[in-house]
Amino acid sequence: MTSDKTRKASGDANINDLRGRIDALDDQLLDLANQRLVLARRIGALKRQTGAPVADRHRESNIMDRLLTGNSGPLGTYDLHRFFGDLMAAARRVQSRDAVCAPAPVYAVFGDPVAHSLSPVMHTSAFLHAGLDNTYLAFRVSDIAEAMRGVRAFDIRGASITLPHKVSVMTHLDELDDMAARIGAVNTIVNRGGRLCGYNSDWQGAVAALAEKTAVSDRQVAVIGAGGAARAVAFGIKKKGGRLTILNRSRKNGEILAAELDANFIPLAEVKKLACDIVINTTPVGMTPHEDTIPLDSRILQKEMVVMDVVYSPLKTRLLAAAEAVGCTIVDGLAMFVYQGALQFELWTQTDAPVNIMRRAVQDALLPETELI
Repeated sequence: MTSDKTRKASGDANINDLRGRIDALDDQLLDLANQRLVLARRIGALKRQTGAPVADRHRESNIMDRLLTGNSGPLGTYDLHRFFGDLMAAARRVQSRDAVCAPAPVYAVFGDPVAHSLSPVMHTSAFLHAGLDNTYLAFRVSDIAEAMRGVRAFDIRGASITLPHKVSVMTHLDELDDMAARIGAVNTIVNRGGRLCGYNSDWQGAVAALAEKTAVSDRQVAVIGAGGAARAVAFGIKKKGGRLTILNRSRKNGEILAAELDANFIPLAEVKKLACDIVINTTPVGMTPHEDTIPLDSRILQKEMVVMDVVYSPLKTRLLAAAEAVGCTIVDGLAMFVYQGALQFELWTQTDAPVNIMRRAVQDALLPETELI
């Protein structure tokens, strides 16, 4: 019988062997990186002779596309962009002969909670794919007024706003887009020289996600919730000709939203039967780390329904799992998340968003670790 001491010694030997192989590969990577920078320096000299710009976003995007096509894993989309993005940034510095680069423009997401957010993964991948040296960070904040003062003080160029601040942030902005003002919620901020402008990309993201699976016009749609996300989704449904019913725990908030949109209202606790074509959950019920929760009694669901959840972590919430078991068509939160993020990217950069890259980065991050091996 093998003793614990023998097994430990054998394990240590295996670890040391693997670490030795990693060290050898690191040496090779360092050598290859330096070879790449030598070539970049020569290209920089030629660019200076011809007056060509150092940064070539089209070239960098093509490089990323080629690498993603050839990538067999387990390196994910986000990590691939980080790895080669840093290498290409070093190449730009070598080409321009700048020892110190200018600080990268900073973007951020503000919410509470925010640790679950995949916005940093999605937007960082998009920035790097587009050849943009932008930094995207997540901040958990309870005081949105203080956060907006921080945006101004530190010249944060743009921000995503998530729960619970989509409505309360509005009073701390200098300007509201007409659509955001009509919806009464903001999920995107653009900093234009210290002037903070609020937008809402959630409604377009929701409509685009639904359009992949169903038409909305003349359909009966039940929206669960009455917060910032609910306002955006409900507005999008009305704009596309859907007939709307608001379901909410709080009668007061639900009735206010229903009145603004000329919709029906039913207290969530009183829902025993639902005559609708589409059900959309806009609340955080079912979101990590509370995956076992569900926003309404699953026995209400009928197989003819389309059921959508704006929650994307987990990708298949308990609501969606129950709907799928009944035979409903389901729409997870990934599509809405990516579409609204693409609109944010375009507002910030005035550049077409690499939507497929953003979707792939989020999908990779949501996959169980075993699927990446």
